[in-house]
Amino acid sequence: MLKLLSRSSHIACAAVVLLSAVPAMAQTVQTTSQTTGQVTTQVTNLAVAGTPVRVIPDDAPMARLELARPTATEPLQAKLDGKVHGVAPGLRIFSTDTMLMNPNTVAGKKLNVRYKLDLYGQLLTAWVLTDAETKAWKATH
Repeated sequence: MLKLLSRSSHIACAAVVLLSAVPAMAQTVQTTSQTTGQVTTQVTNLAVAGTPVRVIPDDAPMARLELARPTATEPLQAKLDGKVHGVAPGLRIFSTDTMLMNPNTVAGKKLNVRYKLDLYGQLLTAWVLTDAETKAWKATH
């Protein structure tokens, strides 16, 4: 029994050491601009186990989303760049940190999103974009 506890404590210590070393495992990328000669350094962290990863399909277009508040006579509707779409029953809106957002909390706000429609043209999934993601999307498309 004592050997089992000793082994498990060694494993726990090793896990703590590995997790504390994660910030030191960041990747540094240096690029040099050919026009100005300036060197820029980007530091990107490696993915850590348990950290959610944002996976947005490449074919998901970008738009400005505005959800209209539902009323007693009108169902929830989405405006994507001014064009009105219905909302699918299984609507999922992902925040910038990959958390699901309640459509009622988003209603009335204008958000930059990438989205997918279902077979009937209804909004099925939307990913809220950060400012950096929006700029990167506009630069490449």
